Amino acid sequence: MKWTNLAIVFFLLEISLFIILDMRVFNLTAVVNQKVEYNKALDSAIDDSVINLVEVDRQRKLVLNKEKAVEQFYQSLYANFGAMGNPSLEKTLKGYVPVILVTDKDGFYLFYFDSYQSGKETYLTQRWSEKQPYAYEISNYIINFTLDTYLTVYDKNTHQLYEGEYKDLEGLFQDTFLAEEETFHIVRRNTIISSIEEKMDKYINNYNNIAKQFGITYQFWLPEIDKTDWYRTIDDISMLVLFQGYPFHFAGTDTYNRYAIGGARIKKSRVYYITEEDGRKLYHRSDCAHISNSANTTAYFTCEECAFEGAYPCAAILNRNEYGGRIP
Repeated sequence: MKWTNLAIVFFLLEISLFIILDMRVFNLTAVVNQKVEYNKALDSAIDDSVINLVEVDRQRKLVLNKEKAVEQFYQSLYANFGAMGNPSLEKTLKGYVPVILVTDKDGFYLFYFDSYQSGKETYLTQRWSEKQPYAYEISNYIINFTLDTYLTVYDKNTHQLYEGEYKDLEGLFQDTFLAEEETFHIVRRNTIISSIEEKMDKYINNYNNIAKQFGITYQFWLPEIDKTDWYRTIDDISMLVLFQGYPFHFAGTDTYNRYAIGGARIKKSRVYYITEEDGRKLYHRSDCAHISNSANTTAYFTCEECAFEGAYPCAAILNRNEYGGRIP
């Protein structure tokens, strides 16, 4: 072979390699940019959903509307991924969410896939699990934790149930980990996390078995969730969504996999107290000069809560227009 021919061959090889590398760099850049967009879309969906998760949040009552939260999550997800109004695309997109977790104060729920038979046909559906407790069992006791320091302890020998704040119960169980506060918090957190992981893993594996019947070949799995993210999840009412197997348009077999977490509890920036004068209830902000020692010591966090108790806004609140221009 002549040197000129050999040079042409090497030149063509270099051009080919350059084109291949250039395409890979282009694909990698496209994937990175697309991942940023997907992250924004998923974060927006989880933020939209948790706004609707806590329906009632009063001092004495907490009511979750997990159904509305999940509905809002999917609506936002469809819109952000360009599937809104296309039933086929919406159904496909929903298939990339194997499980959704909602943590309540004394237990958790999982929204998972299941199948059912109707005639000769098998159908895919989604349903909520029963509330799963944060339960821990040692020797003679079954302990149910909460997201805070409230707990119940059942003595299997005496069949007695103890319930209350940790500080009020710790002295009753000196022969257990409850005798030491730091250990109590470690066990509590680990129990909550392991309880959730166990059930999530179960439903994800079940979805893998079901999905094969519907032509879904992707293998879903429970990712390793960072401890910091777990602590955010179990710190208060929250929602965690797994989104897996969604294809990148420029990456062949590569897929987008991520979990997203949103905290749902509304932060309370105002506190109100109710007084009663001449048979008429008035509510005041905590810094109101008209609050007397006879004021109700119960704290309320919204004007609506006070109105629910039959109280009217005081003059200072009327001047500030905190009740939205409407007298309850």
